Amino acid sequence: MIKKVFIDGEEGTTGLQIYERLEKHPNIKVIKIEPNKRKNLLEKKEMMKRADLVFLCLPDEASREAVALGKELDQNCPIFIDASTAHRTSAMWSYGLPELSDEYRNNIKISKLISVPGCYATGSNLIIFPLIKMGLISRSHQFVLQAVSGFSGGGKKLIEYQKNNNSPFFYYGLNLNHKHLPEIKFHCNLDNYPLFLPSVANFYQGMIVNSFLTIKDFEKEDSFFEIENFFNSYYKDQKFITVKYNDNIEIPDGFYKPNLIINSNRVEINIFKNVNSGQLLISSNFDNLGKGASAAAIQCMNLRFGFDEIIGL
Repeated sequence: MIKKVFIDGEEGTTGLQIYERLEKHPNIKVIKIEPNKRKNLLEKKEMMKRADLVFLCLPDEASREAVALGKELDQNCPIFIDASTAHRTSAMWSYGLPELSDEYRNNIKISKLISVPGCYATGSNLIIFPLIKMGLISRSHQFVLQAVSGFSGGGKKLIEYQKNNNSPFFYYGLNLNHKHLPEIKFHCNLDNYPLFLPSVANFYQGMIVNSFLTIKDFEKEDSFFEIENFFNSYYKDQKFITVKYNDNIEIPDGFYKPNLIINSNRVEINIFKNVNSGQLLISSNFDNLGKGASAAAIQCMNLRFGFDEIIGL
């Protein structure tokens, strides 16, 4: 059965990518609003009435307003999948990272309100959540995270900035309160916000998120030595996640690069370990525009409609 989908905010970076992917989806018909009517609430409400599902690719406040508009339709209110930060820690919304657990996956399948994770939060949560859930590391541990993203992660403003400045690399979020931190703390059930340093380099898309640990951070030292098997086992049934370590990690030219997984919903979790020093680096490598945004949204849509989650991805 063909499902009708409306993209509210189609002209943005994420919206455009969702549209491009849905054009090739065999079970989806995208319905479009005329460009000069995008901000007309009556027209937008009519599109919502016609749609089975609406993707929200909007700023936070605009997303909240769009949901309120849709709820005025009562029984005709569509399913919402929101790509903004607005609802990622709300108990009323399902968090769109099904790989975290069966509970997260099953909630997506039945929810009418689904919030797509932030790109940095996706990479962080896929590392931290299993460690906390399975008791390998205490929830009171102070996680330290570092990440690098392609400049498309900042949307049109940062893309334009790079076009004009061609900056090779920069850190940001130096007030240490990046907008993705609340959802990391919330969904990983942490006592503390992670210490997080994001950065952007001069490539368009792709990203790496790194978490730094030592043998002393584990509740049991054996977990440090068995960490590869732990992650392998945890994600063994997930279609989009591959766990790699030692010689299985592909490092072209000897350099670990963030821009090799693009136009994809795939995630590599790469584990680097020094047994002699008791130090560990767990790293997630993926596409900030794919699993970090548009592809994740479509994966959630597939699950919600009962389609195979890999269709269109």
